[in-house]
Amino acid sequence: MNSIALTINDLFLNHRQSLIHTIFGIVGCPQTAEDLAHEAYLKMLHAAETQEINYPRPFLYQIARNLALDHLRKEQVRQRGGYPSKDHEELETLIERLPANTPTPEQQADDRQQVDHMLEALNGLSERRRQILVLHKFHHWSYERIAGHFGISRSAVEKNIHVALGHLLAARDGSPF
Repeated sequence: MNSIALTINDLFLNHRQSLIHTIFGIVGCPQTAEDLAHEAYLKMLHAAETQEINYPRPFLYQIARNLALDHLRKEQVRQRGGYPSKDHEELETLIERLPANTPTPEQQADDRQQVDHMLEALNGLSERRRQILVLHKFHHWSYERIAGHFGISRSAVEKNIHVALGHLLAARDGSPF
């Protein structure tokens, strides 16, 4: 499995319940919501093969939302024998009022700038402190596991994470490192 697929896999696993809940709010059926969440995951894997995805989480939710809305449209056509009705117009109005989950171009530029700023702040940390922070926050390693990996005490791990987070917060707030 390549690194993009692993990243998408992690994203899906970390947001699976929230994604299913979001879809359930649209379709009203737990089994359909689960099926559509899985389909969204597969579509995202396929999309990642042909395009760069800068904002994977909103992209995944947008795919899921679109699948849920398509499902509603198909269900309505089936129930009505293929003929549009007044209910169809009401559904379309409701669908149009649903908020989009994709960021605006301005939000994308601002997000990119913030990410660049945080990466710069991360690069300001010592290599070991950065590794400890990444293992804890992104790979969800426990303090004990990190301590064992580096051969340090649990309290040293806590201190390193505390200092690293303080450094990042100072960078976010514009304070000097």
